[in-house]
Amino acid sequence: MPKITELNRLLSYMAFRIFKPLVVLFLRNSVPYQTASDWLKRIYVDTAFENKEFRINPEKKQTKTRVAVLTGLSRVEIDRVLKIEKPLEVTVQKWNRATKVLSGWSNDSNYVNHNGQPKDLPIYGKRSFSSLVDDYSGGATMRSVLDELVHVGSVEISNNIVRLLRTDYAPTPNKAKLIDLEFYGIYIGELLNTITYNDVELNEEKKRFQKMVFNRAVPESNKKEAIDFIKEKTDILLLEIDHKLSKLAESELAEQTTRLGLGTYYFEEVNHEKN
Repeated sequence: MPKITELNRLLSYMAFRIFKPLVVLFLRNSVPYQTASDWLKRIYVDTAFENKEFRINPEKKQTKTRVAVLTGLSRVEIDRVLKIEKPLEVTVQKWNRATKVLSGWSNDSNYVNHNGQPKDLPIYGKRSFSSLVDDYSGGATMRSVLDELVHVGSVEISNNIVRLLRTDYAPTPNKAKLIDLEFYGIYIGELLNTITYNDVELNEEKKRFQKMVFNRAVPESNKKEAIDFIKEKTDILLLEIDHKLSKLAESELAEQTTRLGLGTYYFEEVNHEKN
């Protein structure tokens, strides 16, 4: 019994750490508790139905009775929850296409100069932004991709020349709010997926990469230097990884593919304890 109590204490600590920032976002965007509660119920039900780990027989379909036992919800409530519209990644296709275009612009020898830097591209013509989109967007129109990249601040247009401002597809502050929120879900979701995978993987060599570096006592006077150093080194690392993954994805073989990558984020918290 003490072990269960200790486990619950640790899980509740995790819940508070994870849910509190989410609740800030929900309240900031006028999402009431009942709506968030229904979302969580839907996730409980979907996970209990879809994840083989929670089936008595992994090879057989999950039963509603079993889901009721696992989730603590009644069968009537499960039926109600299943009618709640599932959230859709409304911008994920747009994000994938835009990312591929930016990656191609940074890695394809047809679109970089002799120093390996992305060229300024005319909108139309040979080796143009239009041809770049044709090569990498997966069928999206040139205008839709260009408008999207201008909207989020990744490119600018001057005299019919498109200039790359940054190699990542990320909205500038106070713009593309919906895309911004979706990115939060992608970032957080991928980190938690890695955590849940590592939680049950006993073989240390098979665990997914998950590391964190921090110091509890960086003086305020050194904070900017620390931030600048982190940004500089992380940008270099991520660009190298992007180049490598792009090369590894160029295989002509018809085989199953895997989506993989590395996520990074900066964090800070004021230390109220005096030395």
